[in-house]
Amino acid sequence: MDKQEYYAVLNELVSRNEAAWQVTVVQTEGSSPAKPGMKMLIPLSGKAIGNLGGGEMEHHIIAKVCEEQPPRTLLLSFVLSEQGDTASLDIGIPTAMICGGKVTVFIEPLFSSKLLDIVGAGHCGKALARLAGLCGYRTRLIDNRREVLAEISPEICADLHFSDYSNLEAHIRFGLQARIVIMTHGHSHDRHVLEQCLGKPYGYLGMIGSTAKVAATLEKLHQKGFLPDELARVHTPIGLPIGSQTPYEIAVSILAQLIQLDSGKESS
Repeated sequence: MDKQEYYAVLNELVSRNEAAWQVTVVQTEGSSPAKPGMKMLIPLSGKAIGNLGGGEMEHHIIAKVCEEQPPRTLLLSFVLSEQGDTASLDIGIPTAMICGGKVTVFIEPLFSSKLLDIVGAGHCGKALARLAGLCGYRTRLIDNRREVLAEISPEICADLHFSDYSNLEAHIRFGLQARIVIMTHGHSHDRHVLEQCLGKPYGYLGMIGSTAKVAATLEKLHQKGFLPDELARVHTPIGLPIGSQTPYEIAVSILAQLIQLDSGKESS
């Protein structure tokens, strides 16, 4: 792949805020197929593009960047032999390669670390995904309707997950960085999804719904043994009270709440 094609793919990934990392060879010592300036583009979904000289080092880097949470810049050195010592950063990470040299690479995430999981890809979910992307969030849409997901363009969301909502841990990476919005097409689905999220670590958890629906849902979960303090952490009805009605107005209210939280301006 030539440079023009490489940077065209990079530009497309960055413009859609898709999860991707760029790896650049910054230094080599001794015998090595890698040369300073070589680059590789690693998308979370799809094949890696570019070349770092091949071999085990590339496989190690691809595995490393995809497990980094939250994504961060890294400077790693590899010894192209089995004689290295992983305990010594001065020596570098050993490989089974036989070149004998040493390669240092700079790894940089090209996307926002703010991932918003939207459970439900209906009108409100799509509107939220689109606006959130424009506001610097990386979005993931999860839905139990394949036909609905099939109609969603990459401009709205490129990270689409089909799920029957029975095992959300296969699709959502729970943790203090997690931002989760529940807006499925059925009250029972919302309750089922919320029940799976409660008790897990998250930074933001919100559920759409009218005051009456929210009260009924929370009461049923309380009867199942969930504590009032745990239920009180859920942002529901979701979003700031700005009188929103349409899908995009609702998306604005939710994003305003998320931005308020992420900026540390959330009122107590």
